[in-house]
Amino acid sequence: MQDIILYVAIILVGYFITKKGLIPKFIDDKVGMLQSFSLFFLLGMMGYKIGADRELLSKFHILGINSIIITICAIIGSVLLVHIVYRGGKK
Repeated sequence: MQDIILYVAIILVGYFITKKGLIPKFIDDKVGMLQSFSLFFLLGMMGYKIGADRELLSKFHILGINSIIITICAIIGSVLLVHIVYRGGKK
């Protein structure tokens, strides 16, 4: 629970710093690149942790099917929600 509160606090600090205009322009221009790098790094670390977990790999055939089903449902749900919101905004 403390971790979640810390994450929310960090996000709020970033929000208020941005709203007050305290971020220099040259840093603001690089935020997209930093976000992409951070995302790729996080995905790489997740892949490493999954690959290093022998118990997880031994049960991968069971987890794989469940993961595929959950992923397909999440994709379909996301696309439908975006479609509903986008159509609602055009009216």
